[in-house]
Amino acid sequence: MSCRALLLSLVMVGLQAAPPTFQKLGKGPGILFIHGLGGNRSVWSGVAEELARDHTVLSVDLPGSGGSPGPVVLEGRADFGAVARDLAALVRKEGLAPCLVVGHSMGGPIGARAVLEDPTAFRGLVLVDSFLGPIPEAYLEPTAVALGANAEQALRMFLGLMTAGQAQTSQVVTEALKVPVPSLQAYLRAMSLDPLAARQAQLRLPVLQLAAGAREPDPDKEALRLAQFGFKHLPSFRLIHFPGARHWIMWDAPDAFLMVLRAFEAGLGR
Repeated sequence: MSCRALLLSLVMVGLQAAPPTFQKLGKGPGILFIHGLGGNRSVWSGVAEELARDHTVLSVDLPGSGGSPGPVVLEGRADFGAVARDLAALVRKEGLAPCLVVGHSMGGPIGARAVLEDPTAFRGLVLVDSFLGPIPEAYLEPTAVALGANAEQALRMFLGLMTAGQAQTSQVVTEALKVPVPSLQAYLRAMSLDPLAARQAQLRLPVLQLAAGAREPDPDKEALRLAQFGFKHLPSFRLIHFPGARHWIMWDAPDAFLMVLRAFEAGLGR
């Protein structure tokens, strides 16, 4: 083998992502849960146990979480496409296709990418206070840099803006500190790119956004906000607000979260 061929093979091995780790509960129609930045599959534990009464619930650890190897990184950014392909393959391997996919925060665009990778493996997409467009680099990069100096302080400042109080902040920061800093930085930098590469219109399945906080009363401002979050060109899109909840809606309003999720799923059969 030539030196060039050997080098290429080593690079390709280095880009192989490990199979996602996951927890599988229950029996019935499939639901895939994907957590957000710094989280792990345990963020879904309460709602997953309830849904497992009549569903097969697959809660995954994204690469770098739950003690798993970090994500494939290209030019300093996590490769959402590689993660999405692994998740679509997992749904097939576990016999859950077509399943409902639910993504919190950063897990939303990753779930949407999985749908684009294998559209017939999914029947609906639920975004939990999430987005399908790029987040300005000016908002994310300072946190990515600060993580290298003091990870706990950077996470408290960044995640604390979205939590429902100090106890919740401590909880999410404690879990996020278990994720290697290079993985957190790679994910943050990946979010500054368009996660769907302007293919939102190709998401032909029903999409539901569960948004924390009250609805914007000005229709023009609301339309602008939806466009900024990448929801403008979705063929089938609904939005439901949770006025009393913050970013972790499934923690702040679990009963309402489950009711809306079940209603959305019931509508998929019509």
